[in-house]
Amino acid sequence: MSTLFKGFERIEEARERFTGESFMASLYDGRPDFDLLLTPPEPPEEKAAGEAFCKQVESFLIHEVDPEEIERQAKIPERVIQGLFKLGAFGMKIPKEYGGLGFSYTNYGRVLTVIASWSNILALTVAVPQSIGIAMPILLFGSADQKKKYLPLVAKEAISAFALTEPMTGSDAANVRTEAMLDSTGSHFLVNGEKLWCTNGPIARYATLIARVPALRVECDGKTEWIPAPSGQPADDRVHSAFILDMAAPGVLVRQRCQFEGCRGIENAHITLKNVQVPVEQVIGDIGKGLKYALTILNVGRGISIPAICLGMAKQAWQPTLDRANTRITFQKPLAERQTQQIRIGDMASHLFAMEALSLLVWRLADQHRYDIRIEAAVAKIFCSEHTIRFLRDAQTIFGGMGYETAESKEARGEAAFGIEQLVRDAEMYRIGEGATDILRPFVVREGLSHHLERAKGFYADDLSILDHTRQALKLARFYLPWYLRQWRRRPLPDRPEFAHLQVKPLARYIERTSRRLAREILYAMMQFQASFRDEQRLQNKIEAVGEDLLAMLATVLYAERQTRIDGRTTVWELADAFFASARQRVEQRLREFRHHRDHFTATTGTQALKGSYPTLSEGIIPRRLDEYVHKKRAP
Repeated sequence: MSTLFKGFERIEEARERFTGESFMASLYDGRPDFDLLLTPPEPPEEKAAGEAFCKQVESFLIHEVDPEEIERQAKIPERVIQGLFKLGAFGMKIPKEYGGLGFSYTNYGRVLTVIASWSNILALTVAVPQSIGIAMPILLFGSADQKKKYLPLVAKEAISAFALTEPMTGSDAANVRTEAMLDSTGSHFLVNGEKLWCTNGPIARYATLIARVPALRVECDGKTEWIPAPSGQPADDRVHSAFILDMAAPGVLVRQRCQFEGCRGIENAHITLKNVQVPVEQVIGDIGKGLKYALTILNVGRGISIPAICLGMAKQAWQPTLDRANTRITFQKPLAERQTQQIRIGDMASHLFAMEALSLLVWRLADQHRYDIRIEAAVAKIFCSEHTIRFLRDAQTIFGGMGYETAESKEARGEAAFGIEQLVRDAEMYRIGEGATDILRPFVVREGLSHHLERAKGFYADDLSILDHTRQALKLARFYLPWYLRQWRRRPLPDRPEFAHLQVKPLARYIERTSRRLAREILYAMMQFQASFRDEQRLQNKIEAVGEDLLAMLATVLYAERQTRIDGRTTVWELADAFFASARQRVEQRLREFRHHRDHFTATTGTQALKGSYPTLSEGIIPRRLDEYVHKKRAP
């Protein structure tokens, strides 16, 4: 079994089942429940409050924030942080009763988009405390006393951070090693370990800390619960738990402010924890549920914060790119008259529209508080981060040499100092943060196909007798034969005005039909590879990518229909149709590749390369191994 899938199963075991339905789960099962995506209209007063705050933030940014200064100094000025606290920008998701603004996810996303369009570094600094800092876990799982004590602080004056990742455990969150041992007095935990890439760590007063607690298993009303084992006593396991970490506590040491390719103003820390005393009152929720809490709050980062920041960055580059194409003359013609650039800009426009549509859809789903959006959040994060990188690189291509030169260098000779190269550098972080794309894709498949994997688990079990194996096969056949036959029958679209629209109906039909086709291909693949399906990441990536594009296609046409119906913007259909055509081409190509495993040869070559089978590839240079780049610190 794939260790990656084992990691996901440990994550699955560590959390309670999420409640609510998932559109993506139904899509992968060949029965897309379109009704789930038809959320109620946003309350007018709610939308008005969000737009009014956006205007306040916009004014503050224009008059008080110099994004070029942040890039030059690699630092956000303290006056900017304090100004945002004064506005209430750090308390958007905190209820009014605790000193926050009490915004919806949609309004939160709107504001982050505006901030990111001016400075994505500033948007990230604002987002972290409200998506993965202490505010969300306390809101969702904290005690009444914790809410009363900490929420007003993080809304008005105290920045918070998230401490999950460690040097040896990145996206494999189930394997954190930092330990929190209950002291023999029972009054506090002693925490030892280290955390890496802790965003906001150097400037945070508090952090959400995920650590493992030696604990005893107890049964209560038929459910397993955990109680911490005091120091010196044996434990049944070391279970993930969440804590409010006071960054000013003795033993907390910020060893390094990490530096990156881009995102120069970001405050990111390598932290060590040595015998840090954390009072028992600072445990968030229940012992043993820390991983569940972490995964839940990561949905906010994946589904709301990252898409909003990516959308703001892409929108920031849009108008300058149009200006460049219209004014740059090459060979007596502006770039805008060259067909190659027209195709490029058309593709950029349609995908920008799709990013906005998908982001708004996921935000509205989150606002309903009744859906399981784990998969949708991950898909939105993948789609927006990947397409933002592509969008910005296309913009950089249109700028040519000016796109490769820094803004400061251009400014020195009086050129327009638009930093497209900075945006390109910065964007890569959003592909990596909150779950790297290459990790999230199999995660989406594991979650989206969980019903298949659970059903087939008995069939794939080791050491089955021939008789038991036959029984399991018959059991699967009884379920999958009618299931398979259903995948050839068209299902009706919802009896709703949105799907009666002349331009929505045929596109929705295609998505419904393709969903059934995808479900059949998944079954064929599982039958072909059986237990080894868990290791077939090339197939998993294609499954995720097809589902991702189908969701984005549906989000885009529904967004176009709503804009046409409410605002009378008929030209949006040009954007929707262009995206649909592009995404459909990708979908058809990937579906054709399901049974033609050309990637197998590339994977085999990669395996041989990793074994050192191609030494000639390192010839003709001065070769150095990775460990030769570890430089010993020189003595003072």
